[in-house]
Amino acid sequence: MTSAVLTGPKGQRGAAWRRGLVRNGWTLGVWLLLGGLIIWYATLIPRFGAFQIASISKNSLPLVYLAIGQAIIVIAGGIDLSMGALLLLSNVIAARFMADQPIGAVLLIALGIIVGLAILNAFVGHIINISGVPDIVVTLATSYIWSGVALWVLPSPGGGTAPEFRWLFTGSQAGIGGSYVVPLVMMAIPAIAVFLFSRRTRTGLAMYAIGSSSVAARLAGLDTRRAKIVSYAIGGGMAALAGLATVAITGTGDPRFSIGANATLNSVAAIVLGGIALTGGVGSVLGVVATGVILIMLNPILVAMGINANTAQVIQGALIAGVMMIGGLVALYRERSS
Repeated sequence: MTSAVLTGPKGQRGAAWRRGLVRNGWTLGVWLLLGGLIIWYATLIPRFGAFQIASISKNSLPLVYLAIGQAIIVIAGGIDLSMGALLLLSNVIAARFMADQPIGAVLLIALGIIVGLAILNAFVGHIINISGVPDIVVTLATSYIWSGVALWVLPSPGGGTAPEFRWLFTGSQAGIGGSYVVPLVMMAIPAIAVFLFSRRTRTGLAMYAIGSSSVAARLAGLDTRRAKIVSYAIGGGMAALAGLATVAITGTGDPRFSIGANATLNSVAAIVLGGIALTGGVGSVLGVVATGVILIMLNPILVAMGINANTAQVIQGALIAGVMMIGGLVALYRERSS
């Protein structure tokens, strides 16, 4: 009798819930951590309201976009060290050609940048496929190429964009204040779209398969080359979005190499903190959305605690390194369990 109850519909649903919680436990954990940090930050400053939420959400957009793009590439068994350089390239092209243009032309330029960088990065994925050279080597080389092209397009900070375009990402035509709803929506749309693609399409599932074992994926008849190229195309498109969000937030373009290098490192940190295994095939892009926001919030929280800005940066780095080590141990445990 007991056995029949346990194996009935209710028992099956309970088992499904438990499996879902175990499978998505890390993602749920980082979202709970984000919620806790927001509540803590609200107690550290004199006033916490719509302005602070808008500032956090819009300033998180570039890193969240980069992290989503990096996540889908790593899930497919690769890694892209040129994500930050692609952000720079998108940022300077947008700032140079959008300046003093009407909103219609600005939107066409933005669409062209997204499509162009997606195709460009898909070509990088194709080169990795046909050459057999490791992703880390090819993308390290292309990072210098894209950074050089960015300097050629815009040798020094400058340019601009339309006020309406700034509103599209920040909720304000001046880039300051505004509604927090707009940046949250702009954060949610690509995250949900990439998540559904990765979990509901044959190509998306193939990315997880080749990340877990490229040999087994090929033997199963999956088009591993196509999956790799598509993952890099999505990464390029997300990097383009990150550059567009940056020009909307700052109102200008900046080709400095250090910005791109820091952005790449932060995107890798965000995906590891978000539960993406660097070995590939494990994790969800929804987790990296939360960790992207967390990384942006860490420094303001430490400063609000009265910690010196330089010391805060050291503590932030130590915290990231510590959590990344925990993530690595969890990934190792998963591998041994499987």
